[in-house]
Amino acid sequence: MKIVKMMLRLKPGVVVIDKREEKSGIPKMLSKLGVSLRYELLEVGDYLLPGDILIERKEVGDFLSSLLDGRLFDQVFNLVRVSENPTILIEGDLSKILMKFENRSAIWGAIASLGYDFKLTLFYTPSPEETANLIATISKRSPKKEEYHLKPKRKKADLRELQLSIVASLPGVGVVRARKLLENLGTVRAVFNADAGQLSRFGGIPYEISLKIFKLLNMRYGVEAEGEQEKIDNFWSGRHISDKDEQNAKDLA
Repeated sequence: MKIVKMMLRLKPGVVVIDKREEKSGIPKMLSKLGVSLRYELLEVGDYLLPGDILIERKEVGDFLSSLLDGRLFDQVFNLVRVSENPTILIEGDLSKILMKFENRSAIWGAIASLGYDFKLTLFYTPSPEETANLIATISKRSPKKEEYHLKPKRKKADLRELQLSIVASLPGVGVVRARKLLENLGTVRAVFNADAGQLSRFGGIPYEISLKIFKLLNMRYGVEAEGEQEKIDNFWSGRHISDKDEQNAKDLA
């Protein structure tokens, strides 16, 4: 996982926008709403508001696919590392897309984890227009400091979050199962030393996936499993949901 260190020195009342957000049309809407803008190439987040509010905007399809394949939690780890007020903004009709999934409780569990475990603020908007309205409203109510900074911060929860993030990054695990494994086995080392049966029993992970994790952690580097090539980045951490749900998530990517 890449740990981002980002530092900006900012003027009061200005919303900093990642340059890649221009194509969304939201910056133009913000400008029409009277918001002062500044463009930067942000390593973390999409919108930085006064009061050290850092917002990652996710269209609902991308949110669910990144949630299920584990990418979202790398972004979340960096959000909480550099901002006092990390925020995820989910844009679109979440309820409509959720209806395509058989096991919605697993998705809600992961969303709950973002709020309770990572202390993120979560917003939902139905459209880019309402996203612009929300950001404009927040920017106008945020404290107008003479100057504000976005920089890496240290906090007591860093070690716990890092442990959770390390285990969650294993293929097929994710935050919910990572928490179960750490609560039952105690340490990251114990999780990595566990056999496939223990991973399955203590993490609620299907045995087939536990076996893949065991091979990943114990095979010598550069040696392929019989006919298999582990590709962690492409292995869906949403395997605890059904094959149909997994395909739905891929279709949303």
